[in-house]
Amino acid sequence: MMAMTLDPVSLMNRELTVVGFGKDSNKLVNDFRYVFEDRLHFRDSIKWNGDRTDLTDRFLVCCTYDRAQALKELKGKDLTYQKDFCFAEDLFSILDDHKHRRIAYLSYPGSLIGQIRAIVFGYAAKHGKILPREKHREILKGHYEKDASDRFGSRLVRTSPVRKLIYLKYLILGAAESIAQLSAKGNDYEAYDHICFESVSDAIRFQKDHPSAAGKVITVDELKAHTMTSLYMRAVYFDRKMKNCFCDAPFKKLWIGKNGMTRMCECPDFLEVGFGNAGVTDLKKIWKSPLAKIVRLSMLNHSYTFCSEELCGMLRVCGDLKELPAFPETAEENDQPGELMIANDRVCNLCCPSCRNTLYTKNNADEAIIAKAGTDALLASGWPDRAEELIVGGSGEAFLSENYKQVLYDGKLKRNRIRIMTNGILFTPQEWEKLEGKYEHIVFSVSVDAATKNTYEKVRCGGNYERLMKNMEFLSELRKENKVDCVIVNLIVQRANYREIPDFIRWAKMLGFDRVSLSHIRNWGTFTEKEFQNEVSMFDKNGNMKAELARVLEDPVCRDPVVEMQWES
Repeated sequence: MMAMTLDPVSLMNRELTVVGFGKDSNKLVNDFRYVFEDRLHFRDSIKWNGDRTDLTDRFLVCCTYDRAQALKELKGKDLTYQKDFCFAEDLFSILDDHKHRRIAYLSYPGSLIGQIRAIVFGYAAKHGKILPREKHREILKGHYEKDASDRFGSRLVRTSPVRKLIYLKYLILGAAESIAQLSAKGNDYEAYDHICFESVSDAIRFQKDHPSAAGKVITVDELKAHTMTSLYMRAVYFDRKMKNCFCDAPFKKLWIGKNGMTRMCECPDFLEVGFGNAGVTDLKKIWKSPLAKIVRLSMLNHSYTFCSEELCGMLRVCGDLKELPAFPETAEENDQPGELMIANDRVCNLCCPSCRNTLYTKNNADEAIIAKAGTDALLASGWPDRAEELIVGGSGEAFLSENYKQVLYDGKLKRNRIRIMTNGILFTPQEWEKLEGKYEHIVFSVSVDAATKNTYEKVRCGGNYERLMKNMEFLSELRKENKVDCVIVNLIVQRANYREIPDFIRWAKMLGFDRVSLSHIRNWGTFTEKEFQNEVSMFDKNGNMKAELARVLEDPVCRDPVVEMQWES
């Protein structure tokens, strides 16, 4: 007798009763219903009490942490698995977009290496496999069950030859699946549901050259995320950790960064899940994706499954919840993000060791294509004109990048609020003339990092101290005339400048600036770990402040209300 198998798609048009089984199952029921409310039809939700009299002619979806016990009890009531009931996790595969679609793995124009990478990573993603050392493995580490071969593989891949053999395995399997495409003499793009590229710039070039097929294009990184949505759902669904705080960032924020990838947090390192590429995929689709909803769920159920507790200041100081919170909290899913953070261009007139070790004043051809495509897509969406706040910069210089300046100055309507992140060197009265009158509220966040010329030239390589001071005096005048709503000056605390913190605060107060933001330096690969700990950072590897810095911060001016120490937030 053949074993019965469940086709999750077949349940999409049936009425389902969701059953909570065992301790804490309310959390699982709420999580499941929230994510699947637009995909499945729910008749009701009940708590299992061992009675089946009210379950006649119903199909049950069981939510439980104890699958074995639930199977035992349900079968004891003459209910058959996959005929009368299933488990919620059996339906997670419904979320895996593109998994059962026909996908062409291409490089453009004709790079064999690009095609091989697209096949290897695309095939593995389509079939829910996480290759060694991919970011997905780290994001989901410890949050879902890997089968024995995955665990065995993850131990072996420390050696390069084994990793190459694993990649070869997926190349062979992917090539076999794509044999019709690889042997075809012509390019029949109509035969495929999606056209997958390893290179983002190649994907954008292809879209421009083949506009009729542009909507089918997807990058390998996007394919990884959206064919593995079930793994992300499993991770947050079974996560029992709960924090006694609430963050609504994924409900209102969209960050567009390097290479066009998007995040739904004010910092990409706090929440490292990518949702789609702004230059390739429609922004509305990114904002409403199943993966975005799953990340929002991790906020609603207080698990913060994908967030960095080490880097996010809120989570660092947030205690654990002892009881299940009420669900859901008041956080609406809006049609567009209220806060847009544009950080998709790295060009800068400085090369500060706190950020980079080489001067990067012009994008290469591929990076220019990616940055412009993301900027054009954002402006075409109309979102910047309707957003509550735009934040421009944070990666590169706002007044050097043509992409940033296009966002700053090209608004068709008077926008609400802009926060400009800049090093201040290129902010002149001429730039102010272009900016004035385009926003109701303007905030400047200026990275200075020093109180003296000598220190400034060490930590802000390529800067001009005299020009900066002149521009800051001009900005001070704008603030005093209330033409600018707020000015924040930033100092990245490091061994080279920590002694100047009190004088930096006094300088900022003298110019009438609103806030002094102090943050600890991070190593972006510009220092060796030993050099960073011994010669650069004023915090040890465990995040504890070094004694020299603590003594400087004893100066009363460091406790002035204008001072914000980021490590305390």
